[in-house]
Amino acid sequence: MLVPPVPTPALQASSHTEPPLVRILILRAREEVVLAQPGRAYHARSADRESWLWGPLRLTAQAGDRSWQVGAFRGTAAADLAARRLEEALGPDVESSVAEAPDGLLRVRARWRGAEPADPAAVLAGIGFAGAFAVPSSGALRIEGATGGAIDNIAGEVVLETEDDWPVEVDGRRYHGRLRVRAAGDEVLVINQLNLESYLKGVVPAEMGPTQFPQLDALKAQAVAARTYAIAHLADAEAEGYDLCATPACQVYAGADAQHPLSDRAVDETAGLIAAYEGVPIDAMYTSTCGGHTEDAALLFSGRAQPYLRGVPCAWERPLELVGSGEPQSFHGESEFRAHLAMRALGLSETAEPQQLVERVAGMCGGRRAAVGLQPSPDELAGALLAAGGLDGATALVDGRGAAGLAELADLFGIPLEVPDADPPPYGWRLRAALAVLELQGALRRDDGEAVPHPDGVGIFPRTAPTSEPLAQPLPLYRRWSPVWSRVPALRVLPGTALERYRLGGQLLALVVVQSGGGGQADRRSAWRSWSRDRTW
Repeated sequence: MLVPPVPTPALQASSHTEPPLVRILILRAREEVVLAQPGRAYHARSADRESWLWGPLRLTAQAGDRSWQVGAFRGTAAADLAARRLEEALGPDVESSVAEAPDGLLRVRARWRGAEPADPAAVLAGIGFAGAFAVPSSGALRIEGATGGAIDNIAGEVVLETEDDWPVEVDGRRYHGRLRVRAAGDEVLVINQLNLESYLKGVVPAEMGPTQFPQLDALKAQAVAARTYAIAHLADAEAEGYDLCATPACQVYAGADAQHPLSDRAVDETAGLIAAYEGVPIDAMYTSTCGGHTEDAALLFSGRAQPYLRGVPCAWERPLELVGSGEPQSFHGESEFRAHLAMRALGLSETAEPQQLVERVAGMCGGRRAAVGLQPSPDELAGALLAAGGLDGATALVDGRGAAGLAELADLFGIPLEVPDADPPPYGWRLRAALAVLELQGALRRDDGEAVPHPDGVGIFPRTAPTSEPLAQPLPLYRRWSPVWSRVPALRVLPGTALERYRLGGQLLALVVVQSGGGGQADRRSAWRSWSRDRTW
């Protein structure tokens, strides 16, 4: 029986590879790089050959002979003089070269035609070139497919394209467009080449998350800045075959997986729009952290001074107005505040009897209504509250029993509750013990977040949530300025201010604004917000 041959795949046109194009370095690796999509067809094309390979593909690089850079010069006369000195001092054993770098400097390099001496740097220093350093050659690339096909010993670049328009997976991330791969010494460089607008759809959500900043105009501003930066820095790394990197050293590019409908819309609605100064795209540097005032670029980046890169105040455009409900109150310490919170959650006063606490917790949690004495011991009350919450078996997780067991169990989940050192316990302990059981059982939920602008006014961005949520005002509003908690009628806060939220079912029980007295709340998410200066002497 004859098996028909597998038809040769055909490349399809894609909007992701239409001009204008940009080349982004997405991976630099000395180890083997695997494009792990089994059975996927890749069209591999180099300067002198092309073929179809089937995934997964394995990419490796082998370094060739290296050269030694002895200097970089502004003028051709100085560069030519250095090259002649090399040839005169070392003779025919060494080949010199002069090449222009992207920054306009002329690099002068030496390469031994045969075996290198034991210490090439010392030899070069001996003839007046101290500080010479090794530069790997372009190296040789090998690409091996799953079915035995391979492209080997490639000194230049290989373009990889798939037969379909689906993203390509590289190092756990997916990317639109094509890949350009090359060897740089013993390193494999993987470069994603794609349409500029497609690229921006992987930049804008990575630099300004649309879930944290769900404001279309803000995302449009970020899109214009990112597009301008990309255009102004095209060919910055031409010597290695790419335009920009994918890290904060250029601007963050997270590929197709980062795309979001709102940031996609911001890119589409600003398509082709850039910021220019005197007809030239500006150097659109931006940062996640401003510290209240930016600095003149001339003081930070040599050679990048521009009239438009001046330091300016950089506070958020407007504070957020939070409106509270209820009468002002103060609570000295967390214990007093949590006792107050328990009274609100349970609908009881500070003089509530222990039996009332147990019955109210049982009614809210569905546990057993255990009877307790008129003034039970802390151990007896703790056991009854755990039973009321349906948690009496949970103390098997801890060593202690009674009040100690409840406190230890609470501590496991980050709930503040101490073991009372007296009987009767201190003011509010019974209320706080009941509150701890509500939290352990899940009836009372506490989470952390940050204040953010929201289309409905003010929102909270919970620490563990993918998007922000609106806050319906007026709020049960509190302020924590340690060690004092206060119920307040109103607060004005900056976006990024830390919030604690307590919810009982669908009811917001308390929103606590955490204030420390310092500024820069909006910088809290930046990796560069906390730093220190250390003396080394």
